[in-house]
Amino acid sequence: MDSIKQKIAALLKMTTASGCTEAEALAAAAKAAELMRAHGLSEADITIGQASAVTASKGRSVRDPLWKIVAYCTNTAATFAHVPGKRGSELVFIGRDPGPEIAAYLVAVFNRALDIGISEFKAGAFYRRRKTDATRRAAVRDFTDGMVTRLSSRLINIFGPGIDKAANALAVAARAERFAASVPVKQKDSGKPRFDEATWSGWCAGSKVGIAHGVTGAGATRALGRP
Repeated sequence: MDSIKQKIAALLKMTTASGCTEAEALAAAAKAAELMRAHGLSEADITIGQASAVTASKGRSVRDPLWKIVAYCTNTAATFAHVPGKRGSELVFIGRDPGPEIAAYLVAVFNRALDIGISEFKAGAFYRRRKTDATRRAAVRDFTDGMVTRLSSRLINIFGPGIDKAANALAVAARAERFAASVPVKQKDSGKPRFDEATWSGWCAGSKVGIAHGVTGAGATRALGRP
């Protein structure tokens, strides 16, 4: 079946925009439609891919709103899937290639950046001056929220021209089909920041994260812009 999908995908790429004549493009489209009917496939089965990243949370942590922005900016839809026998969950992105692969790559980059940022924040004087576990947790939450907010705004600025509402809608529809039993995750309301200094520190840390505009896949680097 994979070989059939690859053949159909190749036919769908034969368009006038890719250099084919109108006759060649029409013939390729007709052949692709014939193969899809014969094998019970839809265009979404061919053009919609998915990729996943491992996360420690299940959609309710302070950093999880960032993944919604990642999905939006890469024209994908995200869902959390339980991994049997493992802690945490798998964050699955669905959409037209190379969107899912780029989204999973960004999750790995941002999770690492957030972990490093929080570790450095905890080593700082502001965090060490907090005297109780509750105030330290609040400080880390506010720092993380600031960092997530800054990374989100940077992503939208960088990917803005490529955000496609139609592609996003297609990804959402594909997610509903592939994960029909999934339900929306209600985000915890963290309330107002308790420590503005911690939030600002997180914002500044988010400004320093190097967002690489590329992801290696299929033997080549797909460039998205300049770092």
